[in-house]
Amino acid sequence: MKKMWMLFAAGCFAAVLCGCEKKGTVSGVVMDPFTGKPVELPTVWMDGSVFGTQTAKYPYGADLVNGKFKFDEVPAGEYLIKARRNGYVLGQQRFTTTPENPNAELTLFAFSDKIDPGLYKYPCVAPDKIQNSWVIWAATCSESGAAYRASFTEEIAKGKKKEKRVNKLPDPLVVDANFSVLFHNKGSVTTPITAVSYAARPGKVKDHQDCKGFGDGETDGIFADKSKTTDLKVTYKAEGLFEVTGTLPKGKQIVQMLQDGKSVQTYYFEVK
Repeated sequence: MKKMWMLFAAGCFAAVLCGCEKKGTVSGVVMDPFTGKPVELPTVWMDGSVFGTQTAKYPYGADLVNGKFKFDEVPAGEYLIKARRNGYVLGQQRFTTTPENPNAELTLFAFSDKIDPGLYKYPCVAPDKIQNSWVIWAATCSESGAAYRASFTEEIAKGKKKEKRVNKLPDPLVVDANFSVLFHNKGSVTTPITAVSYAARPGKVKDHQDCKGFGDGETDGIFADKSKTTDLKVTYKAEGLFEVTGTLPKGKQIVQMLQDGKSVQTYYFEVK
């Protein structure tokens, strides 16, 4: 037994001396998640390593015009790879390779830092934002989930006179049951985003006293039915950007984005 152990140890030592440890190739592409097109000439690097497209000896510079990168002879291990371009938000991803599986094929995402926060359809020729027409009707609820004012009245100056105008909650946006959007949040990027969809039901304000934002005399609203809840899948894409997917039940829905358990934004949809 002792002899066998000595032979095994000697073999391992010889492998190290010969540089025989398994290495692999890490390659991939940097994509704009909004358009689905490659990001031209990105800078890609692996934290804490010698691998980066910015080095003078990087051999695949011609491929960067198509957003492609490649690193050879990468030792197996855990890595954080990052991608950036001037005017773009950082994209990054953690990955692990092993001696048994030393290669990795990755897709990193980076997007323009001029993109406004909100919900977006994708992929599109240009970023296609879903305008949140219902935001000024939204109430803040501590227990009821989410709510909207059915209407509110405001005074409008007409010369020396003032007129009252009733603003009714806009109709919900019609969407497909197969829900797939991008959500950009410019708040803290260290805390995960969660997303949930509730059936939207008409109700009485007096039955939802935890909801703040209703005006004096307002008796009716649209409220989240927490007994009809659908959790949506949220996937990190890049810093402050998340993919939200799932199957929505038919009918009117309130889709809510949350961070640290607090509502970031709500949207009012009708699912066909």
